[in-house]
Amino acid sequence: MKKTVLGFTFLIAVFCAFAFNAQASSIYGYTSFSGTFQSDEADLRLATVFEDFTSVVVSTHGGLDDYAPVLGNTPVTLSTFTFVPDVNAEISDFWTIVYGGKTYSYDLLTSDVVFAAVDSIVINGTGTAHITGFTDTDSKWVLSATGAGGRSTFTLSTSVPPNYQPPTDVVPEPTTMLLLGLGLLGAAGLGRKKK
Repeated sequence: MKKTVLGFTFLIAVFCAFAFNAQASSIYGYTSFSGTFQSDEADLRLATVFEDFTSVVVSTHGGLDDYAPVLGNTPVTLSTFTFVPDVNAEISDFWTIVYGGKTYSYDLLTSDVVFAAVDSIVINGTGTAHITGFTDTDSKWVLSATGAGGRSTFTLSTSVPPNYQPPTDVVPEPTTMLLLGLGLLGAAGLGRKKK
């Protein structure tokens, strides 16, 4: 009986250690959202401020991997984006999503204008992604906007880490299924041995 209790105690300790490590892991995933903003100049080549972000929501697919729990159309809060083209502009909490008891946020660190025309602009850069219970992780972002008269529609996507590659197939993780199967077999074996 003592061996059984010690065995179960050991298994619970190992499970708790894995659970703790999973919560403290780096962020891995992708999310995007869209909405509108007002720029300080009607000509986006001359714009240095994007403000008055409205109707900003997570895209309908929500996100992948660690962002997958966030449903599409979840509201997003964006800070005013003040920048000088090709000069780094750091913005803490550039965007924030609160969903399912967790806060998803992003600190913008660098920005570069990739393309700019009178009515369109593409900006990318790097930053730090935050999710409650995870380790802050370096990432990259891309903003693409089109508009006229100072009002623009945009999409903003974030890939964490910078080399993130979305999965090609969504299937249950083999390791998880293997561990569950082994645990069930072990429990069955203990029950037989006891009889």
